[in-house]
Amino acid sequence: MIEVLRSTVIAAPAERVWALVRDFNAMPEWNATIRKSVIENGPAHRIGCRRVLTFDDGSVWTHELTALSNAEMTIAYTIVEMPLLTQTPMQDYHAVIRVEPAAAANRCHVTWRATIETEFEEAVRERAGAVFDAGLEGLKRRLEV
Repeated sequence: MIEVLRSTVIAAPAERVWALVRDFNAMPEWNATIRKSVIENGPAHRIGCRRVLTFDDGSVWTHELTALSNAEMTIAYTIVEMPLLTQTPMQDYHAVIRVEPAAAANRCHVTWRATIETEFEEAVRERAGAVFDAGLEGLKRRLEV
């Protein structure tokens, strides 16, 4: 089991960042590695709904929403389907994104953490890290004041 963790401070109010992150279908709006998202079993805030993501490399992955808390500003999901011939084979992928107000006004801290079972630790760390980094940078570009 490995863990991939990325975090950043965003110069925007936590509530504003959370409004975008909590939308399970909005990832293409803030993550350049995602080209398209389609919700199944919606709406996009219903636990158990799935988003079918098309990545920049053309691969299609399906995530299932497992938790959503407005009070804690956390969203959690798991991967339930991935390409058969993926370059980063993995099992038991569970991720959480958390938005927390920072001490400074109009700033927040965003953490994206995943635990992953894989035999290809370096490749999985690299790919997941690249997706997380692109997402956090995308949130900054889109939301910073």
